[in-house]
Amino acid sequence: MSTALYSQAVLDQKKALPEMYARIDFASLPERFAGKEEDISSLTGPLLKRRPELLANKERIALMRNYTMMGDSVSDAYVYRLPEFGFRKIVDMLDTACEHGIEAVEDAPPELVAFLADMERIPDWLDMDLINRGAEVERNSYAHFAPFVTRGALFATFMNKYSALPMAMTGTFSGPTSAKRVLETATFFTTTVMPGALERFGAGFKSAAKVRLMHSMVRIHALRTDKWDVEKYGLPIPQVDQMPAGILSAYLVALDVLKEGRTEFTRDERAKVEIARYRSFLLGLPEDLL
Repeated sequence: MSTALYSQAVLDQKKALPEMYARIDFASLPERFAGKEEDISSLTGPLLKRRPELLANKERIALMRNYTMMGDSVSDAYVYRLPEFGFRKIVDMLDTACEHGIEAVEDAPPELVAFLADMERIPDWLDMDLINRGAEVERNSYAHFAPFVTRGALFATFMNKYSALPMAMTGTFSGPTSAKRVLETATFFTTTVMPGALERFGAGFKSAAKVRLMHSMVRIHALRTDKWDVEKYGLPIPQVDQMPAGILSAYLVALDVLKEGRTEFTRDERAKVEIARYRSFLLGLPEDLL
């Protein structure tokens, strides 16, 4: 089967980190990708009825296929040096870079420089006034409901065997530190709506970097064990699995707008969508998915 299955960006992952991706075959599709009508699908109800229509959108299917096999290239490259630096130093260097800038890290490894540069990029669509308005609009609901909603959404992940397995295998949410991990994840979303949190030196920026670090650690650990069936599951924690958590709030806003028969957002609705987009951008989601 031709490697044309995937984009060059997907294939470049193996060139950049050949040892990490040694077991990944980018010339085949993992079992989890149900891109043909004859493939077994977990869709039910109205979505199952729409499946032929969804599969007919070849451009979107190609997008999902690519991001089913896409990790976080800059964060993965940094974390892959963990055996050399050790866990504590890997975390400390990232903390310092987030809090004081990359120039504050003595002899910063090039992978960390690239990681921070990726997060510091300013996308063309970024409007910080709108982002800050989105944070203001969502602050009250996040303070009261987000801790519970996030926990529920987090554990709902385990209903999907493909996205849940990396966390289960590594004990991320089943070991002695599981409560701390749940708290960190729930706290992240609430932190991002605090005043100035998503500015360069805000708490949300640093928190996003730490989430990416954790995901890369899980991804790399899973690929190092034979328990991870690459033919069935493909790449651990691919971007397509991170997308729902990142843009769920924007999806719900859009759903409400459509239910009301509208085709345009109000300014506050747009602000909610934009903060979700930028939050996801900082978490490493490709702009194609935003």
